[in-house]
Amino acid sequence: MALFGYLTGQRFPHLGGWISRRGSRYRAAVVRPPGSWRWRSRLLLVVGALAATAPVWPIIQPGDPVADEMLEPAEVAVVVSVVLVFPVAWALLGRSRPYAWRVAIVLATCVAGWSLWTVTFGSYDTPPNIDDGLRWYLVATGVIVASATAVESWQGRPRELLTMHWAIGALVWMIGVAATFAIPVVGDQQVPPRDAILPLPPTMTVAHEEARCAMPENFGFGPRSCLRRFTVAATDGANVRELTRRLGEHLQRTKGWPATWYDPSTVQFPCRRIGWLNPYELCLELRHDESTSTVKLQIAYYNGRERVIY
Repeated sequence: MALFGYLTGQRFPHLGGWISRRGSRYRAAVVRPPGSWRWRSRLLLVVGALAATAPVWPIIQPGDPVADEMLEPAEVAVVVSVVLVFPVAWALLGRSRPYAWRVAIVLATCVAGWSLWTVTFGSYDTPPNIDDGLRWYLVATGVIVASATAVESWQGRPRELLTMHWAIGALVWMIGVAATFAIPVVGDQQVPPRDAILPLPPTMTVAHEEARCAMPENFGFGPRSCLRRFTVAATDGANVRELTRRLGEHLQRTKGWPATWYDPSTVQFPCRRIGWLNPYELCLELRHDESTSTVKLQIAYYNGRERVIY
């Protein structure tokens, strides 16, 4: 640009001067001198990071794999809020330009990278899955914000740190760290807890118990699920239908399982959600066996978003 302006200025003085003036104005508008980071710039970082999450919004999702696996609007709101934690923290912690702007651009790029990775490769199966991508994104951005804050604090005056917005930014950063550790490891197999069923009333006893993982597909809970199975018998000689009624009432009243009764000896239990960011549900199935006068209880973790081909 300078060479072109010089050459044109030698031949066309007016054109060369016009280019020089335009270049000076552009430089003054874009390349600001060092100074404090303004609140408009801080807000622009948050808005830009929010816009970078657009690929995962329900109305923009490309359809595969996320939309096909039912990423609900409420879940998108929760996940996007978690993604924005560290950009918001830096919007509060950053103090001086142009250093704060450079870090802000890196954070916005990380948000865009997470969004594109999620809608391209993320799934609720393993690996990779949405939780893994979110976890590694949070680790990366958390380290970036912590390192940038340490560097900026080292170069500045310690008393400049004692501000309200800096303290709030530090609190937001700690919330992001807590969210990083709260994200479940979806790929890990978990055996359902015994206390979801036990202890039983005195009129019932566990005749047999087993726990297993990596089940075949025909078990109905997916190949990576784990289950715990109980065989329950009556201790007072009650018939199997009465035993089923007692056991269903015990699970409903004592253990808090919502139940749907079709008749006094037929009951169905819906699956329990574990948490907002955990796609696994805890499912319970009850069946009576009249040939052995026992009731079989089967409890398992089930990931309904894993694609099961029947």
